[in-house]
Amino acid sequence: MKRLFPEAPFILRTPRAHLAAILHRAPGQRLVVLCHGFTGTKTESGRLFVQTARALQKAGINALRFDFMGSGDSSGDFNQMTPNTQIQDVLDVLAWARRRYKRIALLGLSFGGGTVICAAHQARPHPDALLTWSSVPSFRWWRSEVPPGEKPSAHNPLLPGKRFYTARPKVDVPEAYIALDIPRLQIQGDQDIPEFRERFTAYCPKNEPLVRHLVLPGADHVFTTWEHRRRVIAESVRWLKRQLA
Repeated sequence: MKRLFPEAPFILRTPRAHLAAILHRAPGQRLVVLCHGFTGTKTESGRLFVQTARALQKAGINALRFDFMGSGDSSGDFNQMTPNTQIQDVLDVLAWARRRYKRIALLGLSFGGGTVICAAHQARPHPDALLTWSSVPSFRWWRSEVPPGEKPSAHNPLLPGKRFYTARPKVDVPEAYIALDIPRLQIQGDQDIPEFRERFTAYCPKNEPLVRHLVLPGADHVFTTWEHRRRVIAESVRWLKRQLA
């Protein structure tokens, strides 16, 4: 019998890109797809996604972490990426996952959070659960203008291109989040990027049994300290086990 390596790197081929991915294998047909943040990769800050995927695997849940087009080891250049290309990447990964797994959740960090919210809204059928960490609260608001001193150029692969600031989903993050009818959990710190927590809190549905918003005292945008990181991973794994049961 062929032995399968528990952490298998592979290329996930989509109609638009070759996405570099790592599958953390576990028994059964439950899967969590991890979507990184702006300028991040499938490893994420301080190996946050590696630690999370291994914790999910230990809990008996398959985990897939991948690089968006133009990031990490995937094809394309960073200046080709927009919120819409990232949303399409998630939809393509979902299509791949549905051929292999019965229960699927999306997990997105920061830019990846806004991405998975919009992708979950567009997906048919919706994923079974949606977990966001420090999510971008709105694409209309976040990086809708070129920062001072930055000049987008089609010839500079290190910076976002011009279309990054104009190509936006038709349904923005707040409207997409409210319209979803699946279990949703947002975790962020009270030391998150200015306005992220406040803006998300303003539209996060109140008294909605499918929604939970957890704010960790002292935690920053990417849960840098081990105390905060350990808690966010533990809370996430417990919640995902319930939702994907």
